[in-house]
Amino acid sequence: MYNIIAIFIVVVFAIIAGTMSYFKAFKVNSRIVGIIEKYEGYNDLAKNEISSLLKTMGYRHIDGATCKTRRGSKLYAQDPAHSYCVYLYCDENDQYKYRYGVTTFITIDFPILTTFIKIPIYTETTGIHEMSNWQCNYD
Repeated sequence: MYNIIAIFIVVVFAIIAGTMSYFKAFKVNSRIVGIIEKYEGYNDLAKNEISSLLKTMGYRHIDGATCKTRRGSKLYAQDPAHSYCVYLYCDENDQYKYRYGVTTFITIDFPILTTFIKIPIYTETTGIHEMSNWQCNYD
């Protein structure tokens, strides 16, 4: 009976820890997307605001968090100090429209095993119009 109670407690705490980590990663991801949309792209102003946001939110840096290609898009920017990735997607039908994708990572710690699991969370911005076409090259 004690074993069943112990297993139940461990499972409940694992679910709570996973839910809290997911909520934090999704919240960070949404705020980064909001900042990129606010500055109409991932530029120095957006980068500085994202950096200060991540310092105040307590988003954990993950060693070994790698950014991979997503759906044919190349990695646009990576911040190894804060463990997030930014991707650029150009619209094939409208050369002046593009969007960004942002990946942050959930971390679930296992203190007894001294290890953790990292799971990527991905979000995209809405379409951004840039009349100078500096982001997408169609030559």
